[in-house]
Amino acid sequence: MITSPQPLPPLALIVDDDATFRMLSRMSLEQDDLRVEDVSSGEAAIEFVSSTMPDIIILDLQMPGMNGFAVCEQIRRLPNGTFVPILIMTGLDDVDSIAQAYEMGATDFIVKPCHGLMLSQRVRYMLRASHTMSALRTRESQLAQAQRIARLGGWEWDPAGDQMDLSEAACGILGIQPAAIALSHSTYLACVHDEDRELVTQALYRTLADGTGVDMDHRLMPRDGVNRVVHLLGEVMTNSGTQARWLIGTVQDVTDARAAEARIYFMANYDSLTHLPNRTLFLHRVGQVLTSGTGSHSAVLVISLDRDHRICDLHGSQRRDYLIRETAVRLQHSLSEDITVTHPPGVAPPILARLSDGQFALFLTNLAAPEDSARVAQNCLDALRNPFQIESTSVALSADIGIAIPGSDGTEAEQILRNAGTAAQSVTRKGSNGYQFYSNTMNVSIATRVSLEQDLRAAVSENQFILHYQPQVEILSEKVIGFEALIRWQHPTRGLISPAEFISVAEEEELIIKMSEWVIKSVAQQQRIWHKNGLGPTTVSINLSGLHFRQPNLASQVKSLVYAEGGNPRDIELELTESVLMRDASSTTTLLQELKASGFRLAIDDFGTGYSSLAYLEQFPIDTLKIDQAFIKDLKLGKEDSPITRAIVGMGRALKLHVVAEGVETRDQLAYLRLQGCDAYQGYLFSKPMPVHQLQYLLQERFSAETSRTKDRSRTRLAN
Repeated sequence: MITSPQPLPPLALIVDDDATFRMLSRMSLEQDDLRVEDVSSGEAAIEFVSSTMPDIIILDLQMPGMNGFAVCEQIRRLPNGTFVPILIMTGLDDVDSIAQAYEMGATDFIVKPCHGLMLSQRVRYMLRASHTMSALRTRESQLAQAQRIARLGGWEWDPAGDQMDLSEAACGILGIQPAAIALSHSTYLACVHDEDRELVTQALYRTLADGTGVDMDHRLMPRDGVNRVVHLLGEVMTNSGTQARWLIGTVQDVTDARAAEARIYFMANYDSLTHLPNRTLFLHRVGQVLTSGTGSHSAVLVISLDRDHRICDLHGSQRRDYLIRETAVRLQHSLSEDITVTHPPGVAPPILARLSDGQFALFLTNLAAPEDSARVAQNCLDALRNPFQIESTSVALSADIGIAIPGSDGTEAEQILRNAGTAAQSVTRKGSNGYQFYSNTMNVSIATRVSLEQDLRAAVSENQFILHYQPQVEILSEKVIGFEALIRWQHPTRGLISPAEFISVAEEEELIIKMSEWVIKSVAQQQRIWHKNGLGPTTVSINLSGLHFRQPNLASQVKSLVYAEGGNPRDIELELTESVLMRDASSTTTLLQELKASGFRLAIDDFGTGYSSLAYLEQFPIDTLKIDQAFIKDLKLGKEDSPITRAIVGMGRALKLHVVAEGVETRDQLAYLRLQGCDAYQGYLFSKPMPVHQLQYLLQERFSAETSRTKDRSRTRLAN
C-alpha cells in the first residue's frame, strides 16, 4: 500500500539583523510546529525568496544596507511574491512609518520587542488568512474557467405568444422539470424571489422597448432552505422580415461567486475580530462624506488603548481578543446613548473602526458644534472605566483619545486621521488617560520635539553630557555607602536639561544605547580616579535601559567598557525596571546570570510599579530592590501605615536582598523606613544629585571615619 507523503509544515523566513531576536523568534515559531529559516540582511532575504518562497515573512524595518521598506517592495515584484504574507517587525510606532510599510506591500505589522506567544499567534493568524485568501483565489480561477468552458443555461422569450423556451441547464438552475409543462414568461417569474419579481419584470419590458439589454442579478425562490442568486443576461432579437422582436439570453447560478466576493470584500474592508470597518474602509467613508459636504460639523477621534500588549502577555491572545471585542461593544453602546450625535435621514451615522491591535477610530458627523466631540470622547472614556471581567480576573483598561476637526486640522481623510493620532500620542506621553484636540499648539509641540531630537543627536556626537551623583546612605549609621549616577544634558544654549525631557526621545530614537555606554565608561573612569586618590572602592549604580538590555552579548560588551577605562565591574550596580525584566523572563534569567558572572551587582529599580512574578524574582540573581518613591512620599510615622512599603521591605529581607528606598525627603519617612528594617535610602533629605567635584568631602569623611574605626578595632585587639 502506497501512502501519500505528509505535507510539510509552513515555512517562515525571519529577516532581522538582530541575532538575539532571530534566535528568540525561531524558538517561538518552531515550538508552534513551523519550519523556520532566518537571514540577517535585506540582500540575503531577496536571494533566499528568489529561490524558495516561504509561506510567511517576518521582516524588520530598520536594518543596515537594504531596509525593510525596500525588501518588502522588491519581494512584491517577484513572480511568486504578490500574495505571500509579510509581517513587519518594527520598533517605530509613528503612523507614517506604518503607512509607508503598507504602501510597500506589508500585510500587517507588530511592534517589537514583543512576546513570543504574541508573535506565534499573529503568524498563525496570518497563515490562516493567507490560506483562506489562496483558497478564494483558486475558487475564483476555477469558476472563471468553468464559465468559459461550461454550457450556460439558455432561454428565449417570444412576448407575442408569451412562449418561453428554457434549456435543460436553465431548468436545472431554476428548479423546473424540463418540458414538463408549457413554459411562459410567468413560469420564469414564478421562480424569482417575491422581492425581486417586479424588478425583473420591469427590466425585461424595458429591454423590449428600448433594446438596451438585460444584465442583472436577482434571487430565486428558496429551495430546500437555500437562497440562490442568478445572473440574468438578455438581448433583443429582431426578425428583419416581420419586424417581430423577442429576447434571447442566459441565466447562471452565481451564488458561490457572489458569496466569495462578499467574503473577499469583508476581508479587505473589515476587521475579522470585531467586524468593524478597518482603516481602509474608514478612510474611504470619511473621504466620501468630506467630498459630498454632507457632514456638517464633524470630528475624527483616534482611541488608543493603554497596556494592550501587556494584557496579551499576561492573559494570552484569546482573552485579549475577547477584551478587544468587548471594548468595541462598549464604544458602540456609548455612541448609541450619546445625545449630542444625531444623524437624520440622508446624513451618515457615526463610523467606528478598528485601525490596529489596540487602536480604534471614530468619525462623528452632524455635530451641533465641533466642541461636542469632546463630550463623545469623555463618554468613550467613561464606557471603558469599569473593569472588564476575563473569567475570574478583573482587568482595568484606559485609553488616550486624540481629536482632529476636518477643515481646521486638515482637508484630506488621511491627514485628519494622522493628526488625531498625533493628538492621542501626546495624551499618552503625558500619561493623562484623557482626550486632547489637535491644534496649532500641537504643531508647535511637534516642532519642539523634532528640534529636541536633532539637538540630542548632536549632543551624543559632541559629548554634551555630564554626570551627577546622588548618595545612597545606610539607614542606621547614615554613612554614605555608594552613589547613583544620573545623566544630565549640558545644552550649549539652554543650559542644564533634566533627563525627564530627553530620555524618552533617546529611547524612541535608539540613542539611549550610546548614552548608556557613555555613562558606563564615565563611571569607570571616575572610579579609577577615586581608587588612585585613596577614595575607593565606591559602588555606583547605573540605570540600564530596556533597549540596551536586549542588545546581543551585553555582558561581555559592558564588562569590556568597564575594563577599558580601568574600572572594576564589582564596583558597579546595574539597575533595571520590572517591566524590562519581565518582558521575556526566561531569557532575562540567562542574561542576568551572565552579568552576575561578569562581576556586576544587579538591582530592580522602581520596584512595586511593575508586574513582577515572585517565582521569577526568586530565580533572578538580584542583589538590590529599590522601592519606588511613589510609595515613600506619603509615609508619616505614627499616622498612616503603608502596607505596600512594609511588604516590599519584608519580602526583600526574606529574600536576603539589599533594600533601598528612593525619594526620601523627610525625617518621618526615614524613621518609618528605619522601623521597618530598610537597609538604605537616597533622596533630598540627605542630598540632591550633585556634580562629582562636590562629592569629594563626602568621600573623604567616609574614608576618614572608616580609618578611625579600623584603628579603634586594632587597639582593642592589641589590648586584649
